Amino acid sequence: MASHPPRPFRGSGPLRALFGLLMISALAGVLVAGMALPFVGTAGLAAKSASDHFEDIPDDLKTPDLPQRSQILASDGSVIATVWGDFGNRVIVPFNAISPNVWQALVATEDSRFFQHGGIDIKGTMRAFVSDLGGSNQGGSSIAQQYVKNVLVLEAGNDKAKYADATGDSLARKIRELKYAIAVEQKFSKDEILERYLNLVPFAENISGIETAAERWFGVHASQLTVPQAATLIGMLKNPVAYDPAEHPIAATDRRDTVLDRMADPTVHYITPQQAAAYKAMPLGLNLQPQHSGCIYASGSSAFFCEYIEQEILNDPIYGKTKADRAAFFNRGGLTIKTTMDPKMEAAAQKAVNDNVLATDQPGAAIAMIQPGTGQIKAMAQSRNMGTGEGETYLNLAADPSHGGGNGYQAGSTFKSFVAMAAMEKGLTPQYVQDLPYQIDETQSKFSVCDNPAGFTQDKTWKPTDETQQEAGPQTMTSALWNSVNNYFVKLEEQTGICEPARLAAAAGLTIDSDDGTGKRLQQVGSFTLGTNQVTPIAMANAYATFAAHGVYCQPTAVASITDTSGKQYPVATPDCRQAIDPSLTDQLSGMLQGVVDKGTASKIRDYFSGPAAGKTGTNDSRLMTWFDGYTPNLAAAVWVGEVSPKAGDKGLVNVKIHGQYYPAVCGGCLAAPIWGEAMNGALAGTTVPAFSMPELPGDIPPPTQPTPPPTTGPPGQTTGGPGGQPGGLDGGLTGGFIGGLGGQQ
Repeated sequence: MASHPPRPFRGSGPLRALFGLLMISALAGVLVAGMALPFVGTAGLAAKSASDHFEDIPDDLKTPDLPQRSQILASDGSVIATVWGDFGNRVIVPFNAISPNVWQALVATEDSRFFQHGGIDIKGTMRAFVSDLGGSNQGGSSIAQQYVKNVLVLEAGNDKAKYADATGDSLARKIRELKYAIAVEQKFSKDEILERYLNLVPFAENISGIETAAERWFGVHASQLTVPQAATLIGMLKNPVAYDPAEHPIAATDRRDTVLDRMADPTVHYITPQQAAAYKAMPLGLNLQPQHSGCIYASGSSAFFCEYIEQEILNDPIYGKTKADRAAFFNRGGLTIKTTMDPKMEAAAQKAVNDNVLATDQPGAAIAMIQPGTGQIKAMAQSRNMGTGEGETYLNLAADPSHGGGNGYQAGSTFKSFVAMAAMEKGLTPQYVQDLPYQIDETQSKFSVCDNPAGFTQDKTWKPTDETQQEAGPQTMTSALWNSVNNYFVKLEEQTGICEPARLAAAAGLTIDSDDGTGKRLQQVGSFTLGTNQVTPIAMANAYATFAAHGVYCQPTAVASITDTSGKQYPVATPDCRQAIDPSLTDQLSGMLQGVVDKGTASKIRDYFSGPAAGKTGTNDSRLMTWFDGYTPNLAAAVWVGEVSPKAGDKGLVNVKIHGQYYPAVCGGCLAAPIWGEAMNGALAGTTVPAFSMPELPGDIPPPTQPTPPPTTGPPGQTTGGPGGQPGGLDGGLTGGFIGGLGGQQ
């Protein structure tokens, strides 16, 4: 069949505008007079009023950018999730990417004189008007008029008043629509109008535009639609729900056949009657493709990575001054959001968690992986998938409240690393020896804090103990880290004060997370070294990534790039990297923490991972939560296993089965560390892991000696820069509501 029929009315400029205005003015007068039949005496006045109103309408219809779906991608370009807003799943395509069968079905069905009129089909409108007087309801809108109406509906959004104004039966709305239709015909070619219309119109199931309609019901692109397929989709436009071929196949088939008959009508003659008959004998031939919007449809824990990305955009002022502005930016869509997630690392992290903790187990588990020196989050995984069913949650166990997570979990002995660095900053060496009993009395000990260099007295009945009797006796700082000896670090904290370790922790990015995304200072209490502050796996992974990067802190980032359909690049948050901690401190710490993996509490890692590794275990004394935070020179990760919503009085993870294995008492070294080892083994498989710049330090314990008083290098509270370096105060009581008497364990 030929493409376009003759186009006798393609005038432009003043003549075409005048012709259209004459038609609409005449039509408006007739319509008003007809509507006012009971008041014949006022018909002429009403017609004049309508004409005057017509002149007041702007000549140009604002044509907004169409909302489209967005895609969130992994770092390799693979799709994590597809998302779209309230106006449906839409992909805009150019006219030449739409099969001629589609616009031919549209023209034949909706506006057979489309190529002859200038925006208003007077004959069709008058026929519809006369038919309406006889009690029948017959549409007479041109394609341009329908396009205008759909644009106004789109602009109305969720505003009920505007929506009613765009869809109501008022004469004012009809006149406005008619004038805008003339303006559309003057501004755009016929092909452009068809393209805009077909990309705009809504179908059923929140599908908008012909491309996604073709994808949804037939599994093809709009350019590939056959005549009967095109007729089926165009037939839906009369009533998208009633003629949904998936839900109402009989009604959809009847409607398709009506469209085919109109395509065969001699006035348009897009197909022959014989072709129409053959097409009508065919089944609908649906090939339904699932259409899912939102992070919840992402695979496994990548749903939480996806949600983290969405919250990152909604929280960042570079995407709009207000949260509403940022939400509008995100919901408008048409974005390709590339993330820092490495699919290989994500899969390795997910597998390691799933191999050790079931979704329905008493504890939850989470892991976050971050690249040192860049702050890029490479993976986050957890034992519970997104949802509301058994073993599911909407809480991102690795993240802070502003990214869909909670307030974090007590860090346990992983905070001993900051006390060790503070001690070395004061001049103590990794071989510094303390000889201490199994239990020490700290009720009268002094702990200096940033706002009180003179120190406060531990006025609670606090007599911390080691994990086992065997840990009593002389220990070096290195061996105390290997074995996670509590009392060694409590006494060391008396010598360093709490301000200095807290400052170093803040320099590594650790704060108490809050709902508005701003961090508050860590609480400076006597049990600071035992990890009574609550932190998230992402924050701990990034802190230990700072150690791996020789003291260079980078703000965690997850968005690599944002591009729209026109190729425009939007800004993304910078990693904000800076030298926050003296590299000599972090390098010495790395030399000590390597022994935790090779000889200490995390030695089970060696059952899974043989490469260079350093890190620290942590378990709070109520065993509600356990950790292993560690790193290689090129990747850091934090693993948390514990009660998802701990409460005071909980018995903790004792005498429990986790993934079918019985644990008399869960600890960081016996569960979190193996998860870390398995995850890192998979994440770094096939790569070369470089060696640490400082080799593993020896932890030999010399014969018992009296502790050597530490040298002083300046008044307590002195800072060396970096985040959190300003002196601060004791924020009050102990954290979490169940910290009294806590001891950090292995």
